Amino acid sequence: MGRTIIKFFNSMTRLRRSRCKPEELLILVPSCLQSSQCTQKITRDINECRRCGNCKVKDVIELSEKYGTRCAVATGGRLALELAKQDSVKCLVAIACEKELQEGLTAIFPKPGLGIINVRPHGPCTDTDVDLAQVEEALAWMLRE
Repeated sequence: MGRTIIKFFNSMTRLRRSRCKPEELLILVPSCLQSSQCTQKITRDINECRRCGNCKVKDVIELSEKYGTRCAVATGGRLALELAKQDSVKCLVAIACEKELQEGLTAIFPKPGLGIINVRPHGPCTDTDVDLAQVEEALAWMLRE
C-alpha cells in the first residue's frame, strides 16, 4: 500500500510539472543511510560527513553539489517534516522507507515532492541504501526548465 501511495504522490508532482530553482530544492536524507560503523555522526549536519565512501551519504552530497541544491539529514519523520515545511523549500526530493515517505509526502502536499524508497538489506533503520540513479533522475526532473 505504501509504495502505491508514494507512486501516486510522485505522479501528482510530475503531472503538475512542478519545478524549482536549485537553491529552492531540498534533498532529505535519512540518518540510517549512514553506515552504522561510522564514528563521524551526521545527525545534526550532513556536512560533517567525512566522505569516506563506506555509505551513500557521500554520493548524495556530491549530487547535491553537482546540481546546486541543499541537502539535509533527518533523524526521523518530525525533523524531516520540519525541514520540508520551511518557506525557503519549494520542492523536495526525499529518501526514506515507505512509511516515512507516505506520511511525509501527505503532510507537505501540495508542496511538490518526489519520494525515493530506500533499500533495507539489514532491516529497518540500519545501514540502508539508495539507488543513486533514481535520486539523480528526480533531481534532474525537478530542476529542468
